[in-house]
Amino acid sequence: MFINMSGNAKDIALKDEKIYMKTFLQNANDIQEVCNLAKQTIEQNDSIKDYIKLRQKGEELSSSEKINFYKKELSALETMTTINPYIYQVRLFVNADITEKKPSFYKISRLSNMDWADTYKYSPWQIDYLDKVFPDSVNKNSHLIGLVSQIKDDNGRLLAILEISTPLENMFSGYFDENNSELCCFVDNNGGIYSSDKNKKIFDKNRKKLFEFTYKLKNKSVFATFNNQSCIVSVSDLPSMNGCFVHIKGIKDTVDSFYMSQIPYLYVMLISTAIFIIIVFFMIRNIFRRFNILTSEVAQIENGENIKLTESGNDEISELGKQINKMVVSLDELNRENTQKQLLVKNAEIKSLQNQINAHFMYNVLETIKMMAEIKSEFEISDAITSLGQMFRYSMKWTSGMVELSEEIHYIQNYLNLLNLRFDYEIYLSLNIPDKYMKLRIPKMSLQPLVENSVYHGIENMAEDTYIYIKAFEENNVVNIEVSDAGAGMSEEKLQELRERINAADGVDESKEHGRALYNVSKRLKMYFGAEYGLQIFSKEGVYTKVLIKIPLDKENQ
Repeated sequence: MFINMSGNAKDIALKDEKIYMKTFLQNANDIQEVCNLAKQTIEQNDSIKDYIKLRQKGEELSSSEKINFYKKELSALETMTTINPYIYQVRLFVNADITEKKPSFYKISRLSNMDWADTYKYSPWQIDYLDKVFPDSVNKNSHLIGLVSQIKDDNGRLLAILEISTPLENMFSGYFDENNSELCCFVDNNGGIYSSDKNKKIFDKNRKKLFEFTYKLKNKSVFATFNNQSCIVSVSDLPSMNGCFVHIKGIKDTVDSFYMSQIPYLYVMLISTAIFIIIVFFMIRNIFRRFNILTSEVAQIENGENIKLTESGNDEISELGKQINKMVVSLDELNRENTQKQLLVKNAEIKSLQNQINAHFMYNVLETIKMMAEIKSEFEISDAITSLGQMFRYSMKWTSGMVELSEEIHYIQNYLNLLNLRFDYEIYLSLNIPDKYMKLRIPKMSLQPLVENSVYHGIENMAEDTYIYIKAFEENNVVNIEVSDAGAGMSEEKLQELRERINAADGVDESKEHGRALYNVSKRLKMYFGAEYGLQIFSKEGVYTKVLIKIPLDKENQ
């Protein structure tokens, strides 16, 4: 629990840090926006540009014009500084011979006093510098960050250098804090590190780790290790300033403070646990006393004694005794039922053995009759008996219900051989089944009823030579087996009625012969392979009838 609570404290610290960085980023963007707006305002001031151009040409202005310029234009620069809390100073370093006016209008020669005099051309933002316009009166505690730009005329000639500065602490909150648990710095894209003198040593020592953070953690806050301490590291990308701000906050004090705050709770938990253990001890002792009594009674039942367990009370022990009593009664009933089932199984085995003996006896009799027919050269009778014997053996074959497709086809051939003995016409069997499907396993007697239906409902009334077609083909890993005839067919109404009988959920009416065999075949297919399989029937009156069954080509069938 304390580990989870400690994790929650860390999560809260991380959440606070994200809020801090979001606030920082919003503040930094606001300052940049104010400075950029001031920059645009001054760059678009034609009065200032025109005045500088006149001074560059050496033209003199009247005293009233000078006074008007200084009062209006330069006062506007000073007002911009006064009314905006973000701006420390707005200054123009003019590339002309002018009369300087503090604090915003200076000759460009003053530029050499500034720390950024040689770098402002490479980056618009100058970071952490002192106000050295007048070297004799430098405030060493006044660190600035400034937006510096060049103001040029239409011909590209330099008119002035514009500096809009703000206190560094305004932009980078906590930059000069002496708190050892928090560090911050600005890292530019060229590898420069800007921080307070105290923190600079730490950042220089861990320079590689710092650059790794700035590379991987753009606008993110994560837990990490820095300077051998656990901390939260946050990086805010400042693309307009060509760098990023890094804030590192140690979490040791946060975690230690959390643990100290949890000590009273720990004492309360320990005392509560001790009281709980004492109460549980007496409760368990009472429960085990009754449980031992129950165990003793169960042992007596195990030794064969016919006793009833104690059921007094309404607690779990009493309920256990009641359930054991019910279980003992149920076991007695199950033992009696099991004895009866074993007796039935034995009787079934005896009957199965008798059926097997009877089947072999009948098959042997047919073989004897066949031999007698062949001795008398009655070969047609012999062939008929052979077909009948093979059909008889197939029907009596001990199987779980699944046979190979080749066995079912062979049975149908024998069936038609015997059937043709009755008719004055021939029914031929046309097969279009690739050899690879002959080993396909299908439910026994699933095709023969389809052939039988073709004969009795489609062919018999026509009384002429005809064909029954059996075709097999594969679609989407499913083998389709099609049994069709060119018989009488049926009307659309009868076809729809037959389909409803085949797909009836409550079975086929036993009083109606038509459709019963197809219903049984469909039901068996669904039972073996699933509800999406089964049987489909198509017909056109006077033309054909076609029955289609689907067999999944699973691993066993492949």
